[in-house]
Amino acid sequence: MPVNTKYLASFEADQYFHLIAKAVGKNLLFNSPENRLFFLRKYLSYTTGYFDTYSYVLMDNHVHWLVKCNSHEGLSEHLSGIPVDYLKTHQKKFIRQEISFEQELEFQCKDFFISYAMAYNKENNRSGALFINPFRRVKVTDHAHFTQLIIYHHANVLKHYGRKNFQDCQWSSYRSFLSEQPTHLERATVLEWFGGKEWFAQLHQENAGYYYDHPLSLE
Repeated sequence: MPVNTKYLASFEADQYFHLIAKAVGKNLLFNSPENRLFFLRKYLSYTTGYFDTYSYVLMDNHVHWLVKCNSHEGLSEHLSGIPVDYLKTHQKKFIRQEISFEQELEFQCKDFFISYAMAYNKENNRSGALFINPFRRVKVTDHAHFTQLIIYHHANVLKHYGRKNFQDCQWSSYRSFLSEQPTHLERATVLEWFGGKEWFAQLHQENAGYYYDHPLSLE
């Protein structure tokens, strides 16, 4: 079945997007904590220089992120700092301005999904596609949408698993915002947006329950 075009927004420099990756059929994306940690490490290695990440959640069969694309100049500078022998063909083409910003981000995301899928398939003795293609992305167009998505991502366990407590979920970004540990998330920006840690936690507590009583369909 074709994906609704509203879920296939074109990547734009300096713009925010809600990204969603789902497993094909009834497959799982993860079957162990080690899978999830490996996925997060690989995500970081593939998205550094491409996206800033504001929130995420890893569910059993799908993943959500809120990201901001790098600027065109920022991505060019990032790739130009990589030794040419380590650049992929599409990265070289982007530097030479032979492909667009949108195409380069598409290629990099697909490389990430393929790389994880190959490792997952090898470990689990399976073959074939793991992720639905194309992956979904929705442009974030206003402040309310930005706020809603962050809370929605952290409350996703309520929607899908019927849990009444989202704060102890190990595989969302929620706890990182209340921690003092180093993080690759845009923690300072998000906390400033919410008015600090106390307001961040309070607004989540006040609004996350909505997803338990009234599950949304934002994917």
